[in-house]
Amino acid sequence: MTSILWVEGSPKGQRSLSSSCARAFLDTLDDVEITHLDVWSDEIVSFGREAALAKLGPLFGEPHTPDQAAIWERVTAQIEQVASHDALLISSPMWNWSIPHALKAWIDVVVQPLQSFTLDAEGRHVGTLGVGKRAQLILTRSSAYDGRSPEMEDHQEPYLRYLFEFLGFDLAESVIVEPTTAFTPEEREALAAEAVERSRAAARSFATAASAD
Repeated sequence: MTSILWVEGSPKGQRSLSSSCARAFLDTLDDVEITHLDVWSDEIVSFGREAALAKLGPLFGEPHTPDQAAIWERVTAQIEQVASHDALLISSPMWNWSIPHALKAWIDVVVQPLQSFTLDAEGRHVGTLGVGKRAQLILTRSSAYDGRSPEMEDHQEPYLRYLFEFLGFDLAESVIVEPTTAFTPEEREALAAEAVERSRAAARSFATAASAD
């Protein structure tokens, strides 16, 4: 059985198109164990001042204080949650040309030196967290970033793809749904239906690639 961690980046729940596509993706897969992580929930570590000091202190030879040690245990637990799964699914809308702040906050928790990436013998940064794991991105945007509006720049998919490939994940082709708000209600409904079908097709491809590994 394959274990998949679904990281949900939208706060809209059942009303979110990216989340609906993610559920369709997961429902299409057989023999999987799914863990759902809502980045808007209280279980996400708040990476505040003490967490930042806990991150930076050991890099400069400074030991953790008791408060820093306690927060770092929670950070480590969230990293281990990712490490303990076979695959990762990220679903997210685009906010301000990038990703919602809650998703970025989760990323800032789980991407840590020595625990998520390291340096090799030549001093190059090498990801470790995702080695041997597959990942899928399902992303929505209210505008189109296919070249029809050249003044618009996409900092959503390039950032996420760079990050998770750097960490060692084998990323499948992204499911990108755009533009989600530029149509009549009937056209938006058709767009959503087509996006769900593409997510199901992506799941079938994901499963085929996983079985070939």
